[in-house]
Amino acid sequence: MENHYSEYLRSLPALTLSSLQHLKEKGFQYVQVRGMTRDHRPDYMEPHYLMLVPIKDLPRDQSQKDVYADIDSKIILEWASHSGAGIKVIIAPH
Repeated sequence: MENHYSEYLRSLPALTLSSLQHLKEKGFQYVQVRGMTRDHRPDYMEPHYLMLVPIKDLPRDQSQKDVYADIDSKIILEWASHSGAGIKVIIAPH
């Protein structure tokens, strides 16, 4: 099971300038940032990789609030510009 999920993660696109532009063209304005451990559990303190979940609008319900970034933010652009350096950043299916 673990091996199957790891292969699935490898099939997801890495964050690059090109993939970021593609998300913008599809109308996404934000990404939910999820820090994940090596065994694919949420962890924001010492993540093994980051998964970005593209979303078009932020939730209004406070109970659904999480860690979001504007798709045009400096940090997202920095991560896309330096893909392959540092922590791995992948894009969740949308």
